[in-house]
Amino acid sequence: MKVRHIPYQAAIIITLGVYLYYLIYRIRYTINPESLILSLSFLYAEAHGFLALFLFFFQIWQPAARKAPPPNFGLSVDVYIPTYNEDISILRKTALGCVNMRYPHTTYILDDGNRPELAKIAESWGCKYITRQERKDAKAGNLNNALRSTNADYVVIFDADFVPQPNFLDKTIGYFRDPKVAFVQTPHNYYNVDSFQFRINKKKEQFWNEQDIFYKLMMPCRDYWNSTFFTGSAAVFRRQALEDIGGIATGNITEDINTTILLYSRGWKGIYHNEVLSNGLAAKDLKNYHTQLLRWAEGNIGLLFVNNPLFIKGLTFSQRVCFFAVIFGWLIGFPKLIYFILPPIMLLSGGYPIGSFDFCFIWRYAMFLGVILIGFKFACRGYGKIRYDESYLMMNFFIFIKAALKNILRMRSVFKVTGKGLQASANLVEIIPQSLVCLICFGGIAWGWLKLYYGVSPDFMGIGVAIFWSFVNGFLAISGIELVTRPYFKRKEFRFVGAIPVRYSIPSVSDSISNVGVSRDLNEHGISLVTFSPLPMDKKISLSLYLNENILSCNATALYTAHEGNMPNYLHNKMFIYGLKFEDLSRDEMDLINRYCFDTIIPRFLQKFGKKSSVFLKIFYKFCNHERFRKHVRKKITIPLIIYNNGKPFLTAVTNDISVVGLSFTSYVPLESGTILSMEIFTPFGKCFVEGEIKQMREIVAENSYFVGIKFSHFFRNQEYVCSMSVRKDDKESLERWLKIVATGNN
Repeated sequence: MKVRHIPYQAAIIITLGVYLYYLIYRIRYTINPESLILSLSFLYAEAHGFLALFLFFFQIWQPAARKAPPPNFGLSVDVYIPTYNEDISILRKTALGCVNMRYPHTTYILDDGNRPELAKIAESWGCKYITRQERKDAKAGNLNNALRSTNADYVVIFDADFVPQPNFLDKTIGYFRDPKVAFVQTPHNYYNVDSFQFRINKKKEQFWNEQDIFYKLMMPCRDYWNSTFFTGSAAVFRRQALEDIGGIATGNITEDINTTILLYSRGWKGIYHNEVLSNGLAAKDLKNYHTQLLRWAEGNIGLLFVNNPLFIKGLTFSQRVCFFAVIFGWLIGFPKLIYFILPPIMLLSGGYPIGSFDFCFIWRYAMFLGVILIGFKFACRGYGKIRYDESYLMMNFFIFIKAALKNILRMRSVFKVTGKGLQASANLVEIIPQSLVCLICFGGIAWGWLKLYYGVSPDFMGIGVAIFWSFVNGFLAISGIELVTRPYFKRKEFRFVGAIPVRYSIPSVSDSISNVGVSRDLNEHGISLVTFSPLPMDKKISLSLYLNENILSCNATALYTAHEGNMPNYLHNKMFIYGLKFEDLSRDEMDLINRYCFDTIIPRFLQKFGKKSSVFLKIFYKFCNHERFRKHVRKKITIPLIIYNNGKPFLTAVTNDISVVGLSFTSYVPLESGTILSMEIFTPFGKCFVEGEIKQMREIVAENSYFVGIKFSHFFRNQEYVCSMSVRKDDKESLERWLKIVATGNN
């Protein structure tokens, strides 16, 4: 046991101990015989919560520490992309990502939609095409059909919307040196952060995804128990292992976990490589999200009837616990329904699930609740967000109940493909359960206040507690309804959030405009561009996009500009934001943009926004980084700069932060510490020419992204910089003026 895990494990033990004490106290002293149904219902929900928390904590006891072994060369690998009705533009991105993986392999499109147009175009992508006449067993049958049609020793599976990084196989294939390893699973990451499953704070450089706690915490910890499982995509299999169990498991709509249990029962091992090596599309709206969730819930609960991990032979004790935990986790709908509606029922009926809301119960309940909240948050190592988790449980509890009832009644499950099309707001039918919870909660609150106001009941403590929890549940319902019904911007293709330098010009005007700007977001159809000079709305604009070592020259048209009300006063008429649409890009040029977005922008975004720190470290850094402790504070500002070598442009980049004494930027090539760089910095108030020394250089994303920290040594006046690199006269005016204005917000 490593020392660094002991604090988390101690928190787990203390939290479960307090929960158990509270539960025993509840059973012995607080059952209300006058409202026995309410009382036993509430006790069931709390007992369910204890078992669920125990199973969750068992799974996250300790993460496995793995480092990718070097790849085995000379192995035969087939890559499968199963598809049914996904848009070909989505499938193309996945296919090109697969084809561009460096390790030698063959890529197959497995088309269950039997589309002739896809058969023709697959070859141009560098893929082979396999189809079949019937769709028996859905995705599992499609994969098994491909296994019979190919013969490579290793098989990689990607869903139609999952785009791998070039080094995917380099990072995973080496694990198969162990002859008992059946599969290697990697995390699922979703790049469309505008989906309602995300919360993103660009100012704080933080984002939260509903599935973070599963892929970033639970799966690495399950790997410690040799209980990680195949999650349907972004995984590598040993063909021999699949043949040992007769192929991908059928008979259950969640073929992934079913296949895993069969593999473990035969003595095979699974590996979880905890590094994002591919990126997919999250469900964009509530309807498709619930379609996906219902399929997962039905299939996982269905394991109670097919390959039940408690009884199937060959599993270890820890594997049985971990896989039963998966099943039990999907049964949370019933206790959540009790928690959501019991407080308003108390107010409306006058019946209490607790014998007496006296001081003895209140202090124990407060202690229990506080320990559970703090212990859960601490044990989750920064990945658990209680408010967000509860909000999503409010949106999903009815789906969990539906899945459980369908399994109990043994109703037939149907595999439905999750839609990846245009995002749409939820309609009223989809939010009926949450609307009813909201109605009953606020109805109960109103009735409770009336009872107190008119003296119908003197029980201020009991009614107060019920009103408080009714308000909390009503707030969760309202916030969820607001989230999924708000109007969405109807852009079909997601824009990747990232800053790249862009040179722009309008050669057709007499007073030619030429400058360098920076992007806010980008995809193969257009770009949001920040400029320091106005652009015309009715003329073609020439752009040069700096995509690492590639410079893509193209034309674009400005479709809109940000309203002045969205711009700070000190930047009016000095900085502009335009939405540009690319014109007449070739398919190869669009592919170049897509490859840059998936291979560079997404990894940099994850590195920047995906950091997790403990509460104590956050407080420490906030205190130490306070402005009063630093003479020159770095501002997180993205502006373009050009780096020169022997008087010629060598690298065009974008700053991460900047002050009057230095800056940092991200380079796609490594640079040596101590090197003196000459730079041209673009600001809304003019250019600034400087020399600086590299003080820091470190790799932040494997192979193509390096953090470079610069300390300024000399500033130049513009004309002197052009005439002679040896002139040493200071001219910080434009940079100092801008940073001062940004800091104060004044003109």
